[in-house]
Amino acid sequence: MNLSEKTEEIVRSVKLINQIIHKKRHEIAQENNLTLDQFHTLIYLKKAERPPTIGEMAAETNKAQNTISERISRLEEKGLVERIKDEKDRRVSRVVLSSLGAELINSINYQASNELISGALANIEEEIVDNMLYGLKELTKYLEDK
Repeated sequence: MNLSEKTEEIVRSVKLINQIIHKKRHEIAQENNLTLDQFHTLIYLKKAERPPTIGEMAAETNKAQNTISERISRLEEKGLVERIKDEKDRRVSRVVLSSLGAELINSINYQASNELISGALANIEEEIVDNMLYGLKELTKYLEDK
């Protein structure tokens, strides 16, 4: 196998691993009584640089404001998000992830990545795992230098 073929195989493997982890996150979210839309909303809020308004969320996701508002209300009932007043304009409400919501997202991410991969690695010979780890560290090092 030449370098080009090896590169394609590595890229394919990384994409497949990401897809498997993504699918596992969805499964765990559903086990925690979240719809996929609710789960993606929580992820959006976790990544947001500042708490968004319903209107900002609707524009960002190309959904109607009432759809986002209903979704936020359901997440609020579950204690996963909170509506807070804007510090500069008290008429404006912003949506933040509650501590329970942040804990849930962190737990889902941990279960879907660390626990899933740890379980798989437990079935692979230690020398192969060590070589894989070494190779990934080397690849990361060279990619960071680019």
